[in-house]
Amino acid sequence: MAFWGALILAGTLVWAVNEVSRSKDDEPKPVWIGPQLRLVLGSAQLMMDSGGIQLLGDVLQRWEEDPMSRDKILLLNHQGEDYLQRDVPENWAELLKEQPEYKVQDKTGQSWFLLAVPRHEFLLDWLRSGRGIMSSRSIPAQRIDVQHSQPARPHGPPASGDAVEPFGPTGFGDKGPPPEMQGVAVRATMPMPPVWFHPAFLLAAILGTSLLVSFWLAWYFASPVRQLKQALQSLASDHWLTQLGPKVTGRRDEFGAVARSFNQMAQSVEQAISGQRRLLHDVSHEFRSPLARLQILVGLARQTPSESAMVLDKVEAETQKLNALVEEILTYSRLESGAAAVKLQQVDLLELLESVAEDGRLEALSQHKQLLVKADAVVLVHADPDLLYRALENLIRNAIKFTPADTQVTVELLRQEQQVQVKISDQGPGVAYDDLAKLFTPFFRGQSKKDGVGLGLSIAKRAVESCGGELKLHNLYAASGIACGFQAVISLPLK
Repeated sequence: MAFWGALILAGTLVWAVNEVSRSKDDEPKPVWIGPQLRLVLGSAQLMMDSGGIQLLGDVLQRWEEDPMSRDKILLLNHQGEDYLQRDVPENWAELLKEQPEYKVQDKTGQSWFLLAVPRHEFLLDWLRSGRGIMSSRSIPAQRIDVQHSQPARPHGPPASGDAVEPFGPTGFGDKGPPPEMQGVAVRATMPMPPVWFHPAFLLAAILGTSLLVSFWLAWYFASPVRQLKQALQSLASDHWLTQLGPKVTGRRDEFGAVARSFNQMAQSVEQAISGQRRLLHDVSHEFRSPLARLQILVGLARQTPSESAMVLDKVEAETQKLNALVEEILTYSRLESGAAAVKLQQVDLLELLESVAEDGRLEALSQHKQLLVKADAVVLVHADPDLLYRALENLIRNAIKFTPADTQVTVELLRQEQQVQVKISDQGPGVAYDDLAKLFTPFFRGQSKKDGVGLGLSIAKRAVESCGGELKLHNLYAASGIACGFQAVISLPLK
């Protein structure tokens, strides 16, 4: 409805502006120019010379009765009277001044002027005529008697007793009309034009075509809107995997762009909802194991009071694990939601790295491993020292954990033009290709199924991003193509 209303309103406004801005002088005047003018005037003069003004009047009367004629041609004398006694425009003199060459002369030397004026009623005459066939009993026009200034005989067959011209207007030749048609004004019927020239047919064709095109346009624009509406309703009903089909997303207009954006939004929502559900499941799973162990220890203490000291030590250890788990979950939640208070300041990255490496070397030596730090100069970055320390500590400890005995972990500090990179490399077996994209997923532990809770890398990634940096993980490969280590790269901007 809105589309049709807008279409009608636009058409009405265009028509109103055209009517208001159009003046009387702007009305079209059907005139002849160039070769057309010479043909019309030459033909009119030839008819005037061969058959007199009566023949020219007959032709003009036939032309006016033709359903295809949109103009009527007046034959005026100097007084502005039409030979066929038709209505003459009041401004006929002004129109003749604009076209003084539109004239012919009869045998007596009198000048007659041809003036073409539009027939505004031609469509009505057509519709009344029945597909353009004029009535065979129409009343002919009266003429001006050139000699006596009286109306001449009607246009049509001559009256009784007059001579009949061979093949004259009646078309019956020397024999004249049949007896049953004596005294009846008979005129040859104009041929019926093809139906596709009928104004009603043209109007119906235009309206039908416009309706079909409008319906097609309405369907073309409304179809993706309906599909988008259904998808939104499905999304509101908790069907998070709702996706629009390729017929909509494949469009190269704004609807296609909206459909593709909707699919991306639905995927993001589905991933967020799935992440929430997975997080709740993993948290409950992580809490269930230490809580079960605590219940067992409490039952053991009740059964054997003599071993209460040993049981209390184990309870304290399990409590510390629970406290560490809660701390990890809270830290991750704050970083994920952006609620963590990030305090950015100038940080000496080399000093911070040496502080983390000092503790890491002790852990590495206890496992017969080495930790090597390579740095050339002092580098200052704008970051949160606590968050950055936590990220470096997590990555270095992971590298120490997975590198084999009698190998080393290398930490390189590289300064570039716009950024500084910290590369932490080990010589372990690396990570399976399918698991690389899951390493930042909360509670995903990959090869380490028993150690940790699977939040370390997730926290490290968000901690680095909070400092304006980026964390990437990838395997290291030997020349033979076999994985020979794993590397974490922290990139921080220089300011």
